[in-house]
Order: sequence, then C-alpha cells, then structure tokens
Amino acid sequence: MIKKLTILILIFMTTSCAIRQKPEFIKIDRIELVNANSRTLTLKADALFNNPNSVGGRLNTEGVSVFVNDILMGVVSAEAFKVPAKDNFKVPLQIEVNTKDLLNKDPNGLLGGLLNSVLNRSLKVTYEGIIQFKALSFSYNYPINKTETIKIKL
Repeated sequence: MIKKLTILILIFMTTSCAIRQKPEFIKIDRIELVNANSRTLTLKADALFNNPNSVGGRLNTEGVSVFVNDILMGVVSAEAFKVPAKDNFKVPLQIEVNTKDLLNKDPNGLLGGLLNSVLNRSLKVTYEGIIQFKALSFSYNYPINKTETIKIKL
C-alpha cells in the first residue's frame, strides 16, 4: 500500500509541476525614445512573452545589443526578470547611453548620422541578440532581431 501511494505521489508531482512546453516569444513592441538630452540618450522597448506552464522561471536579457542607425549603442543591462506562471508578460528592454561615449566611438560618421536623423525626425533602432529563459534545470534561448524606425518629437 505504501509503495502504491509513493508511486502515485511521484506521478502526480512530475505531471503537475512540469514544464510541458517552452514559453512563447511573441514580439518586440513599443520601441521608443524615452529621453534625449545633451548627456544621455534613453531607448526603451518591450519583449512580449506567453508562459503556458504552471512553473515560472527567470529571463536574462543581457545578451541584447542596441543599434541606432546601424551603430552599436550598447547592451541592454537589466536584472534577471521573474517569469510568472500561466500568464502573458512583458520584459522591459531599456538602455541609457552616454552621448560622450557615442561621439568617441565614431566622431565623423556618428555625428553626421545623428544630425541627419534629427533633420529627418526619425531613428532606425535595432534590438538584436538572445534572451535566455531558465526554469528548474531547463534553459531556452530566444533569438531577437527587431528593427523599427521611430519618430523623434521635437
């Protein structure tokens, strides 16, 4: 009787708390310029996901690079994001870039490109890299490659 009860409990535990399928990456949404001044440039986007499992996990976004007008601005730096169980959720992808660092990277091409963007009132922003999901002993990688032209409001 005890053996049957133990086997029944083990079967119940393995089927009720299992990760049956990996969380679904839906899209990158709402790429926008949050703040632009003489010292910093702040860009933000949302990565939308759906987790159909009854177990949550963590997402690591540190493998995502941000390009503006095809020039590398930096890498998204964020703490690991806690994934809710059985829910849709969004992960904020924000980057703050020091404008002095930008001018030092490519003093001729960058300044001309940024001035052209201001005159055209648009920026070509690309989020590219890998977002990693970890839960229990499972790990999934989601390749990200989203380019969008955003309007600059003066």
